[in-house]
Amino acid sequence: MAKIQLPDGTHTVELVFADAFGVLRGKRIPASQWEKVAETGVAASSAALIWGVRCELRDESPAGGMAEGFPDMKLIPREESLRKVPWKPGVVQVGCDIYTMDGVPHPLCARNALASVVHSFADLGYQVKAAIEMEFYLLDPETAQPRGTEVNCYGIADPEGYGPVLEDIQVLVEEYGIAVEAWNYEYAPGQFEVNVRYDDALKAAEDGVLLKNAVKEIALKHGVVATFMGKPFGHLAGSGMHVHQSLWNDGVNAFAGGTTRELSDLGRHYLGGLQKHIRDLTLFGSPSLNDFKRRQEGSFCPTRATWGDDNRTVAIRVITADSCRIEQRDAAASANPYLVLAAQLAAGREGIAKGIEPPAKCEGNSYTDTQAELLPQSAVEAAELLQASEFAHRAFPPLLTDTFVDTARWEYRQLAGHVSDFERARFVGVI
Repeated sequence: MAKIQLPDGTHTVELVFADAFGVLRGKRIPASQWEKVAETGVAASSAALIWGVRCELRDESPAGGMAEGFPDMKLIPREESLRKVPWKPGVVQVGCDIYTMDGVPHPLCARNALASVVHSFADLGYQVKAAIEMEFYLLDPETAQPRGTEVNCYGIADPEGYGPVLEDIQVLVEEYGIAVEAWNYEYAPGQFEVNVRYDDALKAAEDGVLLKNAVKEIALKHGVVATFMGKPFGHLAGSGMHVHQSLWNDGVNAFAGGTTRELSDLGRHYLGGLQKHIRDLTLFGSPSLNDFKRRQEGSFCPTRATWGDDNRTVAIRVITADSCRIEQRDAAASANPYLVLAAQLAAGREGIAKGIEPPAKCEGNSYTDTQAELLPQSAVEAAELLQASEFAHRAFPPLLTDTFVDTARWEYRQLAGHVSDFERARFVGVI
């Protein structure tokens, strides 16, 4: 790493990683310190892998708490991730792998979990390709509301005046090294979707984490606030994270069957694994009480453990018309892309290893398919399923799974204990 030269004019290096919720965290160093840090890395508190959304720490967790003192972990820069930050002149950013101070890959690091799954596919001779679609809102910083009240899905006209910030996001994010394939107005005022071009799974997940941070930083420069919250408004569409995935061998799509309109046996078994474990692994893609408010019938957010051909009402959509791939649609935009991909890929690999056959596909409206199991309807249910999952504890370090469940439960208690204006308006004067 010491041989990597910083671009001319660099004054600051951001050493970054994702916390449990996929929020970009890290340390900044002066460019003058780069040569040393590039070789040895930098220490940071392991609290960053345990805390809640607002960096709150609890006294105890499966990974320790106040009594253990939140010891250091080591951030080691990754050469291939060094990049300029176009909206911050003079700043470069580098992603970091996370190790314990003994030099062991940190068991709580979500990227490490995904890397392990990706390597397990490489052992089978397959390269994992993935692409992420994410939805978000742009809001007024004072009112926390979108501009306007009209739905403008796929609109080309810009009645709400979001064009300048969206154009800046598109141009700057591409300069930043993330290949934006398309973006569009979504199904609510102030809501948008960005599609990132498919890439190797680790790069796709990293792009997802970096994209969320980039959108938030660029939006602020335009005087608006971006949020990837799962359900910011009860009466408007929620924001999801859709993951497209496929396996490749020697440049050939291993999901493609004998014709372009069917999955191969490998793809079918991968699909079987996704469907079998989608309920147990739900919490990784919807870690907050708020995320489950997306799960409403007719909302394009799935509510049942179904799959179908090019069907946007199902949880797992099989697409064979152009490039053969599988899209899982249940995760919230608020989730950590590393954990979402790790969970889905691990489930698919289990399907291949055990030859799991998927159930009959959904031919119509998944919301009315009463034969299909319901997906978890609350963070409490999802946490119970993940905690009890033998598969999850086998696929990932048990400490990661147990700590994530504990963190999600703690986060749930913070929200569940809050009494809203809506509750008062509904009950005061009647009850």
